[in-house]
Amino acid sequence: MLRGMKRGSLLGLPVISARTGKKMGVVADIIFKPGHQKIKGLVISSEGLVERKKHVPLEWVRTIGRHAVIVDEPLQNDSWTQGLSMGGNEEYGKRILGRQLLRGDGQELGLISDIILDPNDGSIEGFEISRGVIDDLLEGRYILPYDASNSISEDAVIVSMEQTQQIKAYNRGIKTLLDLK
Repeated sequence: MLRGMKRGSLLGLPVISARTGKKMGVVADIIFKPGHQKIKGLVISSEGLVERKKHVPLEWVRTIGRHAVIVDEPLQNDSWTQGLSMGGNEEYGKRILGRQLLRGDGQELGLISDIILDPNDGSIEGFEISRGVIDDLLEGRYILPYDASNSISEDAVIVSMEQTQQIKAYNRGIKTLLDLK
């Protein structure tokens, strides 16, 4: 069973500078690059009169905790303002949510409802799968361990037939709680 942290749990966590101890903002999202095992970094929203977003590379993240994220910001402000440039096929984690999860033969498995990360190293452990409100309530949600070789497009994520064998129940639904068969 995966023991990581959901992307949704990261959102809103304060981001603290390891050097100064000051709050730099809050986590607004993750930066995800399809085909890679780890996230590329975090998107931080700074507070103030005008909201500004900064991209923080994973290398700058010292710790992702339950109550805060600690980052090693560079000494020069120029480096900090540049942060992680968004290029290539990186995208924000929120854009992955809601995509169809399809088996190689075209069978729909559900929708991606969250991304599960290992907070120790930023690796992507898996996708939480929703099969609809009624199924989620009755049976709970499911987890598909992440495989960097999955085909991720703008509309869907396609997984192999073999990988579907690894789908596991993640949380309990009403049926399990009531022990209905």
